[in-house]
Amino acid sequence: MQNNEATKTGDGLARFACDYCRQKKLKCSKELPKCSTCKPWPGSCDYSRDNSSPSHVPTNQNLGPSDVDTSTQNAQHSLQMDGNIGQRLQRVENAIQQLNISINQILRVVAPDIQEMQRQGPTSTIPGPKSDPSPGLFVGPSHAFSFLRETSATIEAISKSQSSVHQEAHSELQYLSNTLTRAEIDQGMREEASGFYVPTERVGYSLIGRFLECIEMAEVYFEIPSHDILRQVVFDPGNVAQKAWVVLFNYMMLALVSAEHDDNNQVERFRRNMQLALNNSSIFLEPREENIQALVLLAVHGEDFASPNLSWMLVGHACRQAEALGLHAASDNDSDVRQRKLCLFWLLFAIDKSCALAFGRPTFLPTALYGNIPLPGRHYLLKFHPHENPVISDSCSSTQGSTFGAELFSSMIEVAKLTGHIVDLLTFGESPLTRDELRIKLDAWYTHTNKALSETITRESAWANATQLREMHLGVHGIRFGYLHTLIVLLKGDASCSSLRLASAREAISLLPSMVSNWKSVYNGAVWQLLYYPFTPFFVIFENIVHSRGSLRSMIDHDLGLLATTVSYFASMRSQLHLLAKICSRLERVASVFLQLAQHHVRTTMSRQAASQTTTSSNFSQMTLPYEESQRYDSLDRERTNAASLPGNALHEESAPHFAIEGLDLDSYLQWLPADITAPWPASGPERQNIPSVPGVAPTSSYSHSRKRALDSTFDWFSWDAYYAGTSQ
Repeated sequence: MQNNEATKTGDGLARFACDYCRQKKLKCSKELPKCSTCKPWPGSCDYSRDNSSPSHVPTNQNLGPSDVDTSTQNAQHSLQMDGNIGQRLQRVENAIQQLNISINQILRVVAPDIQEMQRQGPTSTIPGPKSDPSPGLFVGPSHAFSFLRETSATIEAISKSQSSVHQEAHSELQYLSNTLTRAEIDQGMREEASGFYVPTERVGYSLIGRFLECIEMAEVYFEIPSHDILRQVVFDPGNVAQKAWVVLFNYMMLALVSAEHDDNNQVERFRRNMQLALNNSSIFLEPREENIQALVLLAVHGEDFASPNLSWMLVGHACRQAEALGLHAASDNDSDVRQRKLCLFWLLFAIDKSCALAFGRPTFLPTALYGNIPLPGRHYLLKFHPHENPVISDSCSSTQGSTFGAELFSSMIEVAKLTGHIVDLLTFGESPLTRDELRIKLDAWYTHTNKALSETITRESAWANATQLREMHLGVHGIRFGYLHTLIVLLKGDASCSSLRLASAREAISLLPSMVSNWKSVYNGAVWQLLYYPFTPFFVIFENIVHSRGSLRSMIDHDLGLLATTVSYFASMRSQLHLLAKICSRLERVASVFLQLAQHHVRTTMSRQAASQTTTSSNFSQMTLPYEESQRYDSLDRERTNAASLPGNALHEESAPHFAIEGLDLDSYLQWLPADITAPWPASGPERQNIPSVPGVAPTSSYSHSRKRALDSTFDWFSWDAYYAGTSQ
């Protein structure tokens, strides 16, 4: 054996890892003359351990599993008999090498795929961790996820006494950033399972019945396929001309069986059928109404496509097809067909505005161009009451006919038009309305919508069952959360509305427990919004906890409780969205890490304040403010606490600034003291509670007997002591 040639094993590979892989602790493919790690680089690939091995190393190619125990016994015997350390180590290496040869031979027979993966190493084409992630996608300067830019700096503002928590927070923030700025899809199909799943005749007709029950909930804007098309979709999906029907059918079945904890094989079968149908490019390239329907369903309720960017991409394809078809200018002779196409157009219009607001990107269907398109007729919208469908309410629909769905759909169209102007303002800085005018209109819209929906629920509660009422309340809470979220995004950067923005964030988080829902709910909005929109108010509250400098401890505890509410919300959603259980768990961890970081910051801040008060016991524990000023700050605290009951535009003042004794002009504060003091001011105890209030003077905290040097230089303490000495005699 030459010194520059590594010893080969029976399969043509080196026995040991190369020097570079061993030093860097990398998995070495052991290929000769260069392993897969060293191939891309011009340097050499040295196998020094193989070169130094003696020429008499056993290479028995017929060694089988039964030789494993024998090799181990020989190695143990050699260790006992041989006192030379070098020889003992060499014998151990020889025994391990024999074990390696035996295991490789076994793997060739039992698991050839694993053996092939080991031979190919990191250059294998077998699916694994992606080493070349897709580039980050564009996100506009003003968008719903702007916390990605700011929260990193907020983390750095927190004391790093627990660096591990900071590292975890940065890691979780990076995960959110990758999720919101990338659009990746994993087909997850094996080659041998690439054919369409076709059920038995009995199961197939049962599936058709369930599909018809589900699609009736969306009949005001979705065309229902004929029975001939449905039979072909179920029993001959490979030959269906318009694969969008295969997507629509199989995704509805996928969502239903996943919500019912059905057999996992059924879930994978429907998912495979949907993915195979989506491989047909005609769904994305040919303008057809059935294509738009399938894309809208996946963009809103597609749990497998719950990434915000994937939803945006699907909506983009649907909008372009709607424009090409002239869906907004349908001229069908059938009035119901024309109304249905109008409803589908306005549904797409509303989803488009939500996606544009999320990413700060221009809309596909501009409000300036399509804002004056006629709305669907009221008589047609009254057909939209999906919460009364037996699939949802588990009972027969009420004979009265609910108007709640029509009210909700109409309000959704109106706020979508307004959101279009908000997107124009935030994206381009140009809009027919100013920021203040948009906020006033947004408040007016919500006030009107909330009143109309609440009155409808009150009126229909006489005949609606508990499930139907729960669905209607879910719609009201969803409208409220969407309004607050839009308000938070609109007010970002406006310091004069910081209190309103914070109050809106607090109320938005408080609504989360009432928004827990799954695919069967009809008024809960888009799935990706349920998962990612809560982080917008979440990080507003987190930032307030970190940067607040005078908030009451009770309010800080309240904010920490809201962060904990977000963690619980994702835990609840995990049990509802079975297809997204892993994503929900991951988002729950993100919220949990930032909750821990906020708690750590509060504990650190409180301990520092306690230490400061102990070392500077001569300082005033709380300064006396004029009566008017104290009332102003008390009023602001009440506004924060009662934010949930405000109409949304009641708070317009800034948050109370941090109040500290350092740097104050104490002469100006001393003049607030009344001139006719006749009794000493008790420092503590029950006497302090019985002091009568003095008009124009706010009560103060207890004073310390020690005196601060800054106060000594501005006040005549000898006269003060002489005055009290005279009054106490």
